[in-house]
Amino acid sequence: MNLATLMACATCHQALTGNLRGDSIVYRHPVTEHDHEALPVDASQVRRVFNRCHTCTGAPPVWNYRTGLIQIGALAAGAVETYNDQWHVCYRCAQFIEADDSDALTAHCAGLMHWPPHSDEYTILRTLHRGIVIGRESRTLLTTTDWPPARITADMLPKVRDRFTRLLRGAANLPAPINNPDRRRTLANQLDLVAMYWINHEFTELVNAVSSDQPPATVTDDIAPSPAGLIAWPNPVGSARHLAAVSWTPHANGWQMIGYRSIGRATDEELMPRLRHEIGWLIPIHAEDVPRGSTLDGSHPLGPLITTWLLINQQTAETVPAKLPKGTTKSYQRSQRPIPEVRIVRIKPRSPNSTPPVSQAGGTRTRAKPDHRYWVSGHERQQAYGPGRSLRRKVEIQPFLKGDEDLPIKLSTTVRVLGSRTASRKRSTEIG
Repeated sequence: MNLATLMACATCHQALTGNLRGDSIVYRHPVTEHDHEALPVDASQVRRVFNRCHTCTGAPPVWNYRTGLIQIGALAAGAVETYNDQWHVCYRCAQFIEADDSDALTAHCAGLMHWPPHSDEYTILRTLHRGIVIGRESRTLLTTTDWPPARITADMLPKVRDRFTRLLRGAANLPAPINNPDRRRTLANQLDLVAMYWINHEFTELVNAVSSDQPPATVTDDIAPSPAGLIAWPNPVGSARHLAAVSWTPHANGWQMIGYRSIGRATDEELMPRLRHEIGWLIPIHAEDVPRGSTLDGSHPLGPLITTWLLINQQTAETVPAKLPKGTTKSYQRSQRPIPEVRIVRIKPRSPNSTPPVSQAGGTRTRAKPDHRYWVSGHERQQAYGPGRSLRRKVEIQPFLKGDEDLPIKLSTTVRVLGSRTASRKRSTEIG
């Protein structure tokens, strides 16, 4: 299930809040209703969506606070203004709310709006903020904000994982599909023990180059590099370039897979250490129970994970252990936890003894070789076995990239030439 679908009003382009009523979600405008009904559409279909903090309008939201429906009456005018019961709040404003300091919240927000303390606007704002602070019932981590990505390195992975497992064990709500307390505890316990993989930059370029055209692959234990794990890429992958990491943990019929976006910067620098401690680096944006034997192609939200698995399984890659900071290993030793296992995945270097094939003697030509690499779809093959290899059995061949490693990659009408492992060629180029 996609946890990061933001809905916006097609009329005014404001991000909407939603309430579950029965089996459906009813969307409304933030703060107060407008002079038109909310017309909800996927925010990706709307240009320049306004998705800011509902209290200060100055920063992207991090938390969704739930309150009762707030109403403020103007006695002189004999009117009642009805506000919302959900409040998307940025990290700085959330600090005021968590400190039960509605006056500081009002002073901060009114200062951004240039409203003087004795104005009518200031008085209404103060009343509204007091209602939010006193009437808050719960808060949920928002997964719909499009953050600038974080720079994740191999030696960071133990801390990145630990921050997310702390979030799972904490009191803050997460999106409904992964918010069940028992499942959260189970997931946190599983993630504590998983192998972690960091895909290096060149291999990430390869994944991004070929993932969208990856044919359907059958998800089995054979292609997974480990029964459970966490994979992170240094740069986001996928068609929208949002996916920073994916975890997979086993259950009876397959795996629970969670895709994550990373938070690069969500607030002022002075608050970032607190955010890293409280939330960390990863925000779940896709959760799915994937049964064994499912088929996923490159267009699936978790497609880059399956592409990465296929390339590792094809022995296109090699893994080497990452060197972790002494502070990390000592911290684990003090808490009597096993030293975390982090593996760096990189493109396997070509053998220095490999030479291109030549034509056979006597003028006999070898089969023409392709001038590019391309995906071969999964298929069945009759494999010889038994005495004298006289018997046959069906085996399933997973999709794989065919062609020499130094050839460009053919994807539909585009050929992508990936950089070599030398320092002088780090980026991929495209030839139409």
